Amino acid sequence: MKRIVPLLLGTLLLGACARPSLPSPGLAPVGHPFTLTFTGLGTPDFAVKLSSAVAKQALSDQQGTVVPVRVLGRGSVDIIPSGQARTAGFRYVYSVVSVTSSAALNNVSFLGVRTTGSLPSATHDTAISALIRAPGAPAYTAAEADTLALNTQPAQASTVNPTTGTLQVLPNTDDTVQYLPEGDLYTPAGMLGLLPYGFTVLNSSTAGRTLATGTEANRMVIGMKIPLQASSQDDPYAFSFTAIPVSDSQTRVTQSLEGLLSDNGASVQARATAIGGTITVLSGSPLTGDLALPSVRTAGGTGAATRAIVAPVP
Repeated sequence: MKRIVPLLLGTLLLGACARPSLPSPGLAPVGHPFTLTFTGLGTPDFAVKLSSAVAKQALSDQQGTVVPVRVLGRGSVDIIPSGQARTAGFRYVYSVVSVTSSAALNNVSFLGVRTTGSLPSATHDTAISALIRAPGAPAYTAAEADTLALNTQPAQASTVNPTTGTLQVLPNTDDTVQYLPEGDLYTPAGMLGLLPYGFTVLNSSTAGRTLATGTEANRMVIGMKIPLQASSQDDPYAFSFTAIPVSDSQTRVTQSLEGLLSDNGASVQARATAIGGTITVLSGSPLTGDLALPSVRTAGGTGAATRAIVAPVP
């Protein structure tokens, strides 16, 4: 069954921690971590909530310049490949979040970050936490929750193509996801490490990358995909995602996996040209990129990925 919650995006849209490392020359911390919780998945009670009360220790070097303020909308759709079992499909969810900034920063993204509260419970490989079954259902075992968290990955906001029944990215979202090279990452104070993916903050007034100040005119679209289970009763009812804002000295536009599957190369190229940015692609994409990544780590430490995004084999 496909369940869609339609939304108009408009023109855009703690314990022991790793030793902190200095930001790369390209990335700079510009705020505190925050957590976005998706709840009521697969039900009429579907909602998204945000909290900034996350890991405030050891963050005195971060001034809180960029702050997510409120959830403006959300959407959800189940996509199962034609003729395949339910377990071959995913539930794609997204949330539009308003963001304020005290400075006119450029190229700000919220990157997934591993914390001591992240799943799996023993290794904290992901930016995912608090993954639960529906109320009244048996709780996930630790092993079940860990596996689900590992297989929950970032995704461009998507829907179902009404003609083909396949995945199609939503309009005006081709500059909402970022994939970064591992060498550009650092370890924020109080955290276990960044993951090389994130979600771009755009100025809704100009459709550009320079943030508006003193207003909620800035927007980001955070999307995730969660694996469907054999029975809908076993699907996750709720989970949380933690991210931290950084600014980038480089202007980069990413073709996401969902964009690749939607053949959005022309839109990505046009966006990069419009803002003077380089293009990042997954290896194997027909779009010529300035940087081609063989994979994008979504779980595990640097050089020790336990899950990753890769382009589909032709």
